Amino acid sequence: MRTWKQLICGLLGTTLCAGLLGAVPVAAAMTTENATEDDSGISVDTSGDAAYDVFTYRGNDTGVTITSCDTSATAANLPEEIDGKPVTEIGDAAFMNCQFLTSLTIPSHVTKIGESAFSDCPMLCTVSLPEGLRELGKGTFESCTMLSEVNIPSTLTELPEAAFYNCSYFPSFTVPANIQTIGSEAFYSCTALQEVTLSEGIVSIGDYAFQNCQVLETVSLPASCTTLGNYVFDGCQALTAFSVAPENPAYQEQDGVLFTADGETLLRYPQAKAETSYNVPEGCTTLADWSFIGSTALEQINIDGVTAIGEDCFYYCTALKSITVPEGITELNGAVFAYCLSMEEATLPSTIRKLGNHCFYSCAKLKKLELPDGLTTIGDQCFYNCVALLQMNLPKSITEIGEQAIGYYTPSDAKDNEAKEIDQLYVSKDGSEAVRKYMQHWRANTYKYWLIGGGITVVVAGGIVTLIAVHQSRNKIRPTSRHASATKKK
Repeated sequence: MRTWKQLICGLLGTTLCAGLLGAVPVAAAMTTENATEDDSGISVDTSGDAAYDVFTYRGNDTGVTITSCDTSATAANLPEEIDGKPVTEIGDAAFMNCQFLTSLTIPSHVTKIGESAFSDCPMLCTVSLPEGLRELGKGTFESCTMLSEVNIPSTLTELPEAAFYNCSYFPSFTVPANIQTIGSEAFYSCTALQEVTLSEGIVSIGDYAFQNCQVLETVSLPASCTTLGNYVFDGCQALTAFSVAPENPAYQEQDGVLFTADGETLLRYPQAKAETSYNVPEGCTTLADWSFIGSTALEQINIDGVTAIGEDCFYYCTALKSITVPEGITELNGAVFAYCLSMEEATLPSTIRKLGNHCFYSCAKLKKLELPDGLTTIGDQCFYNCVALLQMNLPKSITEIGEQAIGYYTPSDAKDNEAKEIDQLYVSKDGSEAVRKYMQHWRANTYKYWLIGGGITVVVAGGIVTLIAVHQSRNKIRPTSRHASATKKK
């Protein structure tokens, strides 16, 4: 009997087919005449290949490779043999963009499936991979948006890069024990993935593997998993807790928070952890890059004892009201407190020497901050959109100020990221050449500028500024397609 998922897929597939067939002429889309390049940049040449049913193929001494399929096909029942030879391989991009494909049979002799072989098959619901399969190419099922079930054979040891990228209908997935490696972006933007089971046997999980799995609630790491890439669970907005097998030699959890095994580095604070306050435990000295990013319930945090804060650490902690950076920390790199929209006060240590690019970007309520003597660098747009911070004393130790670091904002009605000067801003300094040069540049865009004693005071005449902060989640940093280069826009 068909499951309810299969019935839904069938009904949706029928509906979509009817709509698409009415709008798009069905072409005999066998790519037998030319070499083509798909969206992933793979060059596929089927011009010399033979035809069989809705497929093209090429043979060798030991078997047959399926190289393409008619893109209007609704079913692909690959034969076990062609010309007396077993079908052993499905080539790169062989079924890419088969928009109507709803069912698929893969022969038992197939040992390799190429890169992007079934990508962009939006009606494909279930797939059974044959026992004996040993190699799966990257992006195999990318953007198969209705895919809900895939059978993984015991002979496969790796889920490759972007294997299920943007398979947005996946409700759950069990990674079997024979899988040792989960590639980077393997489950990126599986936005319906609420539950994933990582079996004992998994050794490593690649960068961004589960990024933007927006409804994933919990993650349990088995003892065998000793390597996690960068930002594996970033953008998991429903994640409430991590659990780690006690025997795991690389990681541990404390109160649902993920740490290295020695407890010295906090790796990831779950974004949906409900508590409004948190004390970093004794013995933890490092907060990893992006470790608290998007933790929107967190209002108060005590980080006493921490000696290193990673890049973009508290990015988009929208409820965080204040922060005290411990003595001993010398640098805050990247957008550490960007989009902390509720932050009113920040205390910096006397040891701080550098505030990185976008450090306090769009901290719209920040109104109390002292920059200590010894600070040398203020990065690009460090205080951009800090419209409540109307008085700043810049120490003479400053040697570098980045572009639009102080005194700029983007009004709510701006076009093309237009920057304007903050009205009623007072900036004083006492001799720094870097500050003088910055203020001279800023002077061209202000109404009044004059010297008072040994310092410079800048006054901008105008009315009250209202900032409408734009909601920008961490997920905009990743590309919409795995083939685009990743960029970061603060």
